Amino acid sequence: MKQRLQQLFISILSEMGVTGVAVDVVISEDAGHGDYTTNTAMKLAKQLKKPPMDIALQVKSILEEAISLVSHESVDQNIHKKDQKYTWLSNHSLVLQDISKVEVASPGFINIFLTEASLSNRVSQVLKEGGSFGASQTLVSIDLHGEADGNAHKIMVEFAHPNTHKAFHIGHLRNITTGESLVRLLEASGHEVVRANYQGDVGMHIAKCLWAMTNLTECDPASVRGKDIHIRVEFLGKAYAAGSTKYESDETVKKATGEINKQIYAKDPSIYPLYQETRAWSLEYFEGIYKRVNTHYDRFYFESETYESGKENVLVGLKNGIFEKSDGAIIFPGEKYGLHNRVFITSEGNATYEGKDMGLAPLQHSEYHPDLILHVLGPEQYSYTRVIFKAMDLLFPETANRQFHKTYGWVKLKHGKMSSRTGQVVLGEWLLDEAKKSIYEILKQNNSDYTKEDQEEIAEKGAVAAVKYAFLRVGTDQEIAFDIKESVSFDGDSGPYLLYSYARCKSVLKKAGNVLPSMGDTALNTEERLLTRLIHFYPEIVADAAHSLSPNILCTYLFRLAALFNMFYQKHPIASAPHRVALTAATAQVLKNGLHLLGITTVERM
Repeated sequence: MKQRLQQLFISILSEMGVTGVAVDVVISEDAGHGDYTTNTAMKLAKQLKKPPMDIALQVKSILEEAISLVSHESVDQNIHKKDQKYTWLSNHSLVLQDISKVEVASPGFINIFLTEASLSNRVSQVLKEGGSFGASQTLVSIDLHGEADGNAHKIMVEFAHPNTHKAFHIGHLRNITTGESLVRLLEASGHEVVRANYQGDVGMHIAKCLWAMTNLTECDPASVRGKDIHIRVEFLGKAYAAGSTKYESDETVKKATGEINKQIYAKDPSIYPLYQETRAWSLEYFEGIYKRVNTHYDRFYFESETYESGKENVLVGLKNGIFEKSDGAIIFPGEKYGLHNRVFITSEGNATYEGKDMGLAPLQHSEYHPDLILHVLGPEQYSYTRVIFKAMDLLFPETANRQFHKTYGWVKLKHGKMSSRTGQVVLGEWLLDEAKKSIYEILKQNNSDYTKEDQEEIAEKGAVAAVKYAFLRVGTDQEIAFDIKESVSFDGDSGPYLLYSYARCKSVLKKAGNVLPSMGDTALNTEERLLTRLIHFYPEIVADAAHSLSPNILCTYLFRLAALFNMFYQKHPIASAPHRVALTAATAQVLKNGLHLLGITTVERM
């Protein structure tokens, strides 16, 4: 609807002799100010040398005449065409029929109110389209701030990025939550999406872990072989912490760890089998987390498969003058481009993280040919990616300007810090488990008659919803101080509250039994119109969230929708009124569709 209104206003301005103006139409926050509004008159005041109110009133006059013409079938529009007046009328007849009235508000806003028929038709559309409602039929552009092409059709989203032999902490959990939602929003907005996960499976962190396993009695891997995967992964975390502590305090250990690192790269049989075994432990554990939080991938990339090709590509770039030698190392001279210099190959001849990225990029492009690669990364890596992207553009000009760093903010608990080096890390799975325990307690206090299976489903899905929604409801680049109590609340801006609202809708529909949902021609009361109005906006909310890569826009919308439905539920009997049953069914469908785009699965009872 926003796009149709924008085109309508462009035609009206053309009628006024104004062309080449960008028209912004937005959803009105306050229903009393219309369903849509535009500040175009204020933007044109300087150009037309008129007060904004005068311009707005002129637009209103033309718009009202156009509405009147399309509402009278007896009007011969050819008469107006002969006079070269309103030649655009037939192109906008459908949107004009959806407008009930136009108002102008100081200092020059033009407010558009939709007809009840238009709103009711959208509810019928929801019921007809079901799970596909809200998906765009055309490609929604992405706002990449001019750093890459926002009209990309095929997008690779690279997210999660855990390192083997290290903890999967709550920062990783926010990364995976953000990436999963972005994938689903982009798919709903017409993009073809490839899910990728680049995992660190070589490097000094692994060498430290293996040093501990081969030198410290308390870190003997034989003590955990054959045990539950959680025990084995916990053991890896302790070994890594122990190895890191010794590495920093003992020069002999530091030297020995460096040798182990070289042996891993060389696939030395004295250490490589242990490396492969413990690497597999981490990957098995990660897979369990991916499944738990409803994520999957099309391709897992590993540093171990990119370091050789990355080194080769950097050496080619050295010959071509893209890279330079410095104190025995090979660097990218970022200072030439207003960035900073970084080492891509060490003086010992090893590819750094930067160098490995030079092997990753061509591999991704050769396998999937994406128009854009969206990297979901922390803010501390922003300066890193500026250098990496520039080096890639020079080394692989055929894929230039196809990389974008999507920042997600740090996560901490309201009390405590995280550090995998010292072992004081807050695990992502621990957070899910704590949320699950809290929801179990709430279910017990409510004296529910659910079976153990019902309680398990509600607690598990509720926990995932609680954590994911708490991450997504704020801007992706904002830091979060996570509060478990707030996140699991069944009352307020939380994932469980949205699940509860959906379950309430389903309960009402069950009670309605055989009542056929139909909006009919029934006049809508205040609560019904507000709910219908909000349902009408859903496809535009999804498009806005995808365009700005901001799942929080969708979160805010879903919370408002749930709150409106619960108010409607409290004030009016539903089960015997077909139009209210239709509204309830549509609300349930939109909640389910929206939660799906957040990576959250609904429950039928709660």
